[in-house]
Amino acid sequence: MNSGELLVSNASFIRIFIVIAYVPLCLVSARLLFPGMSRPAKSLGIGMLALQILVVALSEIIQPASVFEGRLWALDREFNIPSTFSSAQLALAGGLALLTSFLARARPALFRLYLAGLGLSFLYLALDEFFAWKDLGSSRAWKINVSILGAATVLATTALALRSSRRARIWHICLLTGLALVAIAAVVVDDLPPFCGNLGFIVLEDCLDYRIPEEIVEFLGIWLALIAMLGHFSDATRSSSARVQYMPYALPLVWIVLIFLVPLVPRFEMQLLAQPAAVRFDKRIQLKGYRIESEGRGTFILRLYASAIAWDWNHIGRREVGFSVHLVDQASGESYISRNQLVRPQFEILIFGGQYEPIYREYAALEIPPTTPANRALWVVLTFWRENDGVYEHMKVLSSDRKLLSETQVVLGELVLPAAAPAPSTAPLAKFANGFALDAVDLPERAQPGENLVIPFTWRSSENGREDYAQYLHLGRVGSGDWFVYDQEPLGPRLPTRLWYSGLADSETWRVALPADLAPGRYQVFTGLYRMSDLERLAVTDAEGTPFVDARVPLGYVTIRSVPP
Repeated sequence: MNSGELLVSNASFIRIFIVIAYVPLCLVSARLLFPGMSRPAKSLGIGMLALQILVVALSEIIQPASVFEGRLWALDREFNIPSTFSSAQLALAGGLALLTSFLARARPALFRLYLAGLGLSFLYLALDEFFAWKDLGSSRAWKINVSILGAATVLATTALALRSSRRARIWHICLLTGLALVAIAAVVVDDLPPFCGNLGFIVLEDCLDYRIPEEIVEFLGIWLALIAMLGHFSDATRSSSARVQYMPYALPLVWIVLIFLVPLVPRFEMQLLAQPAAVRFDKRIQLKGYRIESEGRGTFILRLYASAIAWDWNHIGRREVGFSVHLVDQASGESYISRNQLVRPQFEILIFGGQYEPIYREYAALEIPPTTPANRALWVVLTFWRENDGVYEHMKVLSSDRKLLSETQVVLGELVLPAAAPAPSTAPLAKFANGFALDAVDLPERAQPGENLVIPFTWRSSENGREDYAQYLHLGRVGSGDWFVYDQEPLGPRLPTRLWYSGLADSETWRVALPADLAPGRYQVFTGLYRMSDLERLAVTDAEGTPFVDARVPLGYVTIRSVPP
């Protein structure tokens, strides 16, 4: 380093930047802004500025003893003390705009409408600041939307400023200045690459990252917007009672209380709406409940309610938590639909501490392609995974009250995609007590031992299935008392009866292998259903309601021919 040059660390540069930013702001505010306010408004503005300086200073002064404490105070991170305070400032500005719009009855309707629009915009930004919605979607789309909102606000504010009194005009100028600083920070500074080099005689020890200066500039812009709203509120309530003038003091407190209550919503929702579960994965993640919803053949929706250490749930450095949902054919094991999704950022870090285990609510919507086969039993399969240095590691299931397909795959439930249009209805051959019906059966006249007896069955249902039934086929040799018995699910393993639905109409062709030593002769053929849990036959009648004897449906006769020598 040459003589006359000054070596400055990043931390020192940021502290110098804080002084350069806040000292002029305090002087200008004391000279131009605060004198035009009522005493309650001025005190609130000074108090919020003092808290902002305190938060910024502590974020730089505190030496964190852990990674969690470092994130808790980081200006450039979400769900911590600085982001919560920033959100509260925006919410206060929004609340002030709405209050002023309500109280300023003597002002023109257009001005009150303008304030109402500003209030809603600030409240939206306050929610976005806290919940980080911009991180869940496209950053470019978010910037475009905010830019459009900002441009509309600037045009409306400028138009009103030109028609306002000198005292009111200063609040419009203050708002425009604040919006300009926020725009510069969010749109311009945020995209700047780190600066590596010298600033005149100042030699930077490391490359300068603009993230912290960007947050400070954004803080300043938000505070100026808040002062503008305090100015309008002060003008509208000068003749009001002290109770009205001090009303805004409650707004940040109400906002913070609401933030404390938000994490409890998933827990109550899980208790009221979710199906309980007890699945424990490694990495201390537990599935507590879930909801499976199917909107016809179009969309399948899964809502998960999971518990984990707050600090483990969110990504740490390069480690990120995600989950995968698959719709798997129970008969073939083929996965028809899948979705991989990172868990959303959470905010319980600040509120309950790093070791608290909140309930996280995750949402996944899967679009079902029209080519997906109908009337097939599908498992809803869940896996959790974690990214570690570019490798995605599936989390092992340590214990589960749900069926497992593997040590990492949990079956949450099952569903069936109904057929788009059922086959035309005909008079049934048999009607079962649970709403199932069997159409007339085209029974072959002859068959031969050692070959397949081919029988097509067409089933219908007017009720949703609830239990598993098996269908039996009995061939009784006339005059001898010999019987051949064969059982299987009516539509095969592709669609168990527990998943049948009202309006089902489907067919299955049975290919029954006859024993090679089956005695030739004339056989009467019967069929029916029995409950698989207790082997009890299901009562059945003909189309007129007459019960069949022994709950057996006669299908006709088949002749078993002798095998030629």
